[in-house]
Amino acid sequence: MTFTQQPKIGLFAGGIEHYWTRCGMKELPAALKKNALKLKKLLEKNCEVIYPFLVGNEVGARKAGKVFVDNDVDVVLMYHATYVDDAMSMALIDEIEGIFPVLFLSQGLPNIPDSFSMIDSGVCWGVNSAVQLPSSLKRLGSNINYGFVFGHIENDNAISEIIQYAKAARCIKNLKGKRVAFFPHRSGDVPMYDTYPDEARMMGQTGIKISFIYINELLAKMEKVKEAETENLTEELYQTYEVVEPTKEEVSLAARQAIALEQLVKEKKIDALAIDMFPGLTPICGMIPCVGMARLIDKGIVVATEGDLSVAVAGLIIKELCGKPVHFWEHLMFDEEKNWVLGGHEGGSAGFNMAKKGTCPKLRNTQYVNFGNCPGAPYYGVIPEFITNPGPVNLLTLFRTENGYEMRLARGESVDTYPREVHFEHTIFRPNVSLRDYFGRISKIGTCHHFALVHAEISGEIEKVARILRMRLEYLTD
Repeated sequence: MTFTQQPKIGLFAGGIEHYWTRCGMKELPAALKKNALKLKKLLEKNCEVIYPFLVGNEVGARKAGKVFVDNDVDVVLMYHATYVDDAMSMALIDEIEGIFPVLFLSQGLPNIPDSFSMIDSGVCWGVNSAVQLPSSLKRLGSNINYGFVFGHIENDNAISEIIQYAKAARCIKNLKGKRVAFFPHRSGDVPMYDTYPDEARMMGQTGIKISFIYINELLAKMEKVKEAETENLTEELYQTYEVVEPTKEEVSLAARQAIALEQLVKEKKIDALAIDMFPGLTPICGMIPCVGMARLIDKGIVVATEGDLSVAVAGLIIKELCGKPVHFWEHLMFDEEKNWVLGGHEGGSAGFNMAKKGTCPKLRNTQYVNFGNCPGAPYYGVIPEFITNPGPVNLLTLFRTENGYEMRLARGESVDTYPREVHFEHTIFRPNVSLRDYFGRISKIGTCHHFALVHAEISGEIEKVARILRMRLEYLTD
């Protein structure tokens, strides 16, 4: 899976030039530049940094802002290297309209020394103006949205948080225009009102684009798949995975459908697919598309089942932040003693590459035993079954409330254990709070019951995405 390039930070550093033009602090500019370059070097370990010059007045602030705009930075870090007056700050903010600013309340010294020079003191006066600016913005009636970070310039946590903001801003920039396709619609066979989408609100809050794919389009593609292609993929499935219940005929049809689905998604340049398999798609095509869905995930496409727009967009956010695929996940069984929740979905919820290392995925019949009473559907179905890798995980979804979409986030780990014979891809999740607290928070706060589960700890970045989007975030765990 291709990951996005490094985020780009515009580093604004400076302070009022009065100190060295009207007063006797001739050595202060050199000290400020030294600290700015030190900060730049620390940030460059994970980001591209544009640092034009030390800013000393309002004109310089505007020039620096123009440099940031011309270089298409993702965020502007407002580092008050010494005291910055409000006119300078507002000149910068006006110039970078549309770029997310982050106020860094910092200083050039790591602590308060027992003794220090006036120049040493001067590299800390930005604390004063960084405290001042938020209140000045309120007095001006400004509705500007900005981030905030605290810590001295070599504080690892502060540097990490700045980088999180940069990644989040890059994510949101890349999110705009992403193509999410319903195929063919939201959940239609089984009413689940928590997942019913508000397409206009989602587009307005995130900038995504929405389209639709229709069943006849997939059927047409399936008819055009060459026999040799179908035979090759069928053979690959038998060689790579353990086929248990499905017949050779069903595996072959699943292969044909998978090839057609991939071609269709590629042709339409889809970034995320919100697919609903019943009541129409599976019976009309003669096969449940789980193999194709799993293969799409392996190729970098976000796939959400039951036409879930919330998880489709959550998956896109995660992919932009860390480049990893997501597991479409819902709660299906718990173990109170072990604090475990087994979850996944009915098939096609995770890519084959997400299977736990050292295990071999299986191709099974549906968890519902068979589709014998569903005319047109396959008898067994071809469903990938495996457990995903152990390690830290985050669960993210977007939930439509009366105030628009909000984020719901959970943290914990994927348990290192053996696969269960559940007939679908599964992750056993151990939240970092008790199950009683976890499910209690869900009951109190409300959430979409589907989640995008990622094998990564990116909660800090997700928090920043929520802040930039002005989207409320509620934790379901600690």
